[in-house]
Parts: sequence; C-alpha cells; structure tokens
Amino acid sequence: MIELKRGGGDQFFIWFMVGMCAFLVLMLAFAGWAIMSDGEDLGALLIIWALPFVALTYYVYREAVARSFTRIAINWQTLELRLPAQRSYVPQEKLETSLPLSSIQAVESRAESFRALGNTVLQYAYALVLDDGRRIVLGADRRFISPYYQNAAGVISNNIKSPIRDLGLVDGNPGFLLFTGQSVPAWDAAPVPPTTMQKRFKDEAAAWRWVSIIVGAALAIGMLARAFN
Repeated sequence: MIELKRGGGDQFFIWFMVGMCAFLVLMLAFAGWAIMSDGEDLGALLIIWALPFVALTYYVYREAVARSFTRIAINWQTLELRLPAQRSYVPQEKLETSLPLSSIQAVESRAESFRALGNTVLQYAYALVLDDGRRIVLGADRRFISPYYQNAAGVISNNIKSPIRDLGLVDGNPGFLLFTGQSVPAWDAAPVPPTTMQKRFKDEAAAWRWVSIIVGAALAIGMLARAFN
C-alpha cells in the first residue's frame, strides 16, 4: 500500500498559523481595550483592525481541520480517497470513495488565479479524469504549504503510466474575498495567454510581500501598545 500523508512539519505549520492568528486577534483586542480604558481613540482603531483577523483565524482553522482528515492511498490496484470540501480556495464536493486505477484515464493540472482588492493569489489544482467522463478534483496546493496534491497526482500518474496534462492557467472569480461565492471555470475552459500568465505570477509575488509587511506592522503596533501601556 502507498499512503500519501502530509508531513509532520506541514501539519505543525497550519496549526501553528491557527495559533498565531488567534494570538494576533487577542493581542490587538486586549491592547485596544487597554488603550480605550485610558481614553485614547487608538484603542478603537486596534479593535476594528482585529476584526479581519477574526475571519482569517476562522478560515485557517477550517483549513487545518480539513488537512488533518485528507487521505489518498493506493491499495494494490485501487485508489482510496477521503477528500474534504475545504481542499482549495473553491469549495468542492466532500468525497470518500474507492475506485480502480484502471478507471483513471488521465491526471490533469492547472493554475487558478484570483484577483480581489488589487491583489492576486494562485493555487495549483489537480484532477482525475475517469473513463466514464467524470472528473474528480483532488485538491489544490497553495503558497507556504508543501505540494501534497502535486505529489499525489505524480504518484497516481506513475501508477497509471500516463503523464500529467498541464492545462495552463485560468482566471477564477474570487467572490467575496475568497470567503464566499468564489468559483473557477470548467476544466475544459481555454487558458489565459502566456503573457497574462506571467503577469499573474508577478502580481501574486507582490501581493504576498504586502501581506508580510501588513502583518509585521500589526504585530509591531500591538507590542508597542503593550510596552507603553
């Protein structure tokens, strides 16, 4: 049997992020409450600033729970799947099934881009094409997490003796900030031109640099507020 498991470091990282997000929320809220008690308006600003991080904490927590219960295994000539709904930016159908490797006609991959509020994020999605025409989306890998679905797609591809088909990059609909209403085109949709694809990669790198700056600033403000309280 080949069972594909997430590494211990991967699991530790996602749960560590849950803890960090929750700590950031508590720190901003406590600092804001303490400053407001002294009659300073900055306290209210810190509490308002904490609200987006509440939503982020909830999102990361759901992600961590989903990652903890994902299972992809090959047992002789059978592929066993336990796939949660939260396995990409776009919610998928929750799936627990077994199917013969011989029923898999192809393994496909593509990059999916989402743009909102001037920022761009990418994910790399992988899917199985079955002999009856159905497609099962394995999931999508994202930044800062080890390429679990890429590894799974590679193992399945090797076992069915068929290379992974790269379908390029498509633009998805981010819905409301990738929290609700997000969607992606059908897997047979045409990819964006190569020049557009390169622009999406550059835009995503720039967006994550801004995220690092903002999070660092929030932590610094919280620490300074506590130091001078």
